[in-house]
Parts: sequence; C-alpha cells; structure tokens
Amino acid sequence: MTSRLRHRTHAEEEDASALKLGAEFNNAGCLLISEVKYLLENRDKDAPDTAVYNKTLEYVKTFAKFNTTDSASAVRETLRREPALTQFETAQIANLCPGTAEEAKSVVPSLVKIDDDKLQTLLDEIQTMRKFQS
Repeated sequence: MTSRLRHRTHAEEEDASALKLGAEFNNAGCLLISEVKYLLENRDKDAPDTAVYNKTLEYVKTFAKFNTTDSASAVRETLRREPALTQFETAQIANLCPGTAEEAKSVVPSLVKIDDDKLQTLLDEIQTMRKFQS
C-alpha cells in the first residue's frame, strides 16, 4: 500500500504541459516514430513473433511520417536549430507534424516559449520535407 501511495504522489507531480514527465524521463532520449519503424524493420532475423512486437510494428508503420532515415534525420536536424526545443518537444513535433504554430502549441503546450513566427518557419520546412521525401 505504501508503494502505491508513493507512486500516486509521484504521478501527481508529473505535468507534460510543463515538461515534468517524471524522473525516468529526465535524461532519456526520444526517438521519432519513423526511427523506431526503421529499427524494427531492420532487426535481425531473430525478431520476436509476439503480439506486442507485431502490434508495435503495425503501429509505427501506420503513424510514421517519414519514409527514410534520411528524411527523419533531416527533420531532426531542422528542429535542432531551435535551441529552446527539448528532445521531447522535437519528437512530438516530428511525430505529429502540426501544420500551424497554433496547432503545435495546442498539442504540445510547452511550446508557448517559442515565438509563433519562428515555430511556423520550422513547421513549414518540415511540411516541405514531407512532401518531397524520396
């Protein structure tokens, strides 16, 4: 019972809108769904044939926004130009591909710290990359 209460208290301290994701995420890297797709598809022949693995693979195939690792890398590099973005915010923008700064800020509230024009420029570049990816 004590551990359950501790866990609940810890969960109440988490707030994604303020980038308080929990201690386990403080130094964690974030992958784009497109990068996870690449990793799973290029796994050795010994990939597990489990329901979880297969559902995960189906999910990333459905929701990956970029077809190649070059496209995903280019998007990541574009977003890295904005030093105020965290890894979490970078991954969210690349995974969701919002069309406008307003939309981006509504789905990732912590983006309020970035000027709308600056954010819109980044989003426009990403949309262009999506259109012309090979």
